[in-house]
Amino acid sequence: MKYEWFIASRYLRSRRKQSFISIISVISVGGVALGIATVILVISVLDGFGQGLKDKFLANEAHVIVRSTEGHFSNYQEKIDQIEAIEGVVASSPVILGQLALQPKASEIIEDTIYVKGIDPQQEDRVTGFSEFVNGFTGFQNSLRLEEARQRVAGRETITGGIVLGYHVARRMGVVPGDIIRAISRMVADPVHPGSFLPHIRNFVIIGLYQSGIHTYDNAFGFIDLGIAQALYNKPNQVNMIEVRTVDADMASAVRHRIQTQIRFNEGFSAVPRTTTWMDSYAPLFNALKLEELVTVIIVAMIILVAAFNIASTLIMMVMEKTRDIGTLRALGAAKHEIRKIFVIQGSIIGALGALIGTVLGVVICWLLDFQVVRPSRWLALLILLPVGVQFFLAFQRTIPLNFNFKGLLALLWAGATGLFLYCLVQPIYLDNILGQDLSQVYQLNRLPVKINWLFVVIMNVLSFSICWLAALYPAWHASNLNPVEALRYE
Repeated sequence: MKYEWFIASRYLRSRRKQSFISIISVISVGGVALGIATVILVISVLDGFGQGLKDKFLANEAHVIVRSTEGHFSNYQEKIDQIEAIEGVVASSPVILGQLALQPKASEIIEDTIYVKGIDPQQEDRVTGFSEFVNGFTGFQNSLRLEEARQRVAGRETITGGIVLGYHVARRMGVVPGDIIRAISRMVADPVHPGSFLPHIRNFVIIGLYQSGIHTYDNAFGFIDLGIAQALYNKPNQVNMIEVRTVDADMASAVRHRIQTQIRFNEGFSAVPRTTTWMDSYAPLFNALKLEELVTVIIVAMIILVAAFNIASTLIMMVMEKTRDIGTLRALGAAKHEIRKIFVIQGSIIGALGALIGTVLGVVICWLLDFQVVRPSRWLALLILLPVGVQFFLAFQRTIPLNFNFKGLLALLWAGATGLFLYCLVQPIYLDNILGQDLSQVYQLNRLPVKINWLFVVIMNVLSFSICWLAALYPAWHASNLNPVEALRYE
């Protein structure tokens, strides 16, 4: 071992008369570690949150939506075949999107208004995976609940078909699968009283609940058969929307351009259809998340800068205390660059230890948040980790001798803080439990997702180490320029 490394490591070790500087060194390492752990945790949660939202949205929504400028496509199957022939397109599905006013059979008033999608289940499954979110779905016209309801009201009422309601829509209205519900789709002219209008009412049987985990869909949508939707809205053999799924969601913009340039729809006054992508729909949300990440990185970087100032102050005080040692080394023939190297090594060791501890701490917390099913019980974690806390406390007490009363109080506080930290660490974090509110309605997720960006972790480690190294340059330069005669004058 070169003597520069030996002296640097000796200066960082705790000795009785240098305990104050040693404690500052520990605080500096802790500052760097907390900064690294915080930025890893926050960015991982934001990345996981964004990815979780993206996966949730794209599991329920088409990548590209094509709408006619005239409001409907007449020969939609031909258009679907043309779209599916475009490079990058996996599948397409015809849809009629409208609104329905709902009235449960036991109610005398309209209880709710929802968006309703008329779909072909087989084609829709290829685009949005509709059936995966409806438990036990077998079809709109061959459902067992639909047949039971028809037998129950045979001769008294006519059942038009089955409807799948969003989970939260059903909860809000107090209905369950098997119930009959009235749907008002439009107003029609009264043949008896010219100039008057009557609601177009049809009876539907709730054959299933749509539960995707996205509050936007579960709280405002219903689904019916495409043929029935065409009859409800008086659009025979027509649809007003074509949904498209691409090979990769990020190809949506390129596929939209190909649809606009390669297909001539010849509908109405314009041959170019109105197309939108999922990026257009959710661009403000994901841009806001990116902005939050940038602001978070800037704020947390300040923590590392504070730790860097601590490192600089620690090394400056060490230079002042080691003036005699530095003078002795210079008198023995040590070069200026060797003196500089001693203190640069100290700053580098502090930065490296802080980065390593912070990375391990941040990754472990992210792992505990993400893999909640493999968490230990609170009491097992407390039993395992409390002895570690006691060892840390004893090491701290050896560095700064404490009287018995203060020692006992500090031990009690340490044990309480450790227990609280472990409790929070092993407690599953669900958004529904925060502040006692159902925040899944706002954030669209019912648990906190985590996604570690390893490239970002490496970049932050390199950045923090560089900051700590730079913080050591001035104290090292100051130490190397000490005059050995002045340093040893009073010795």
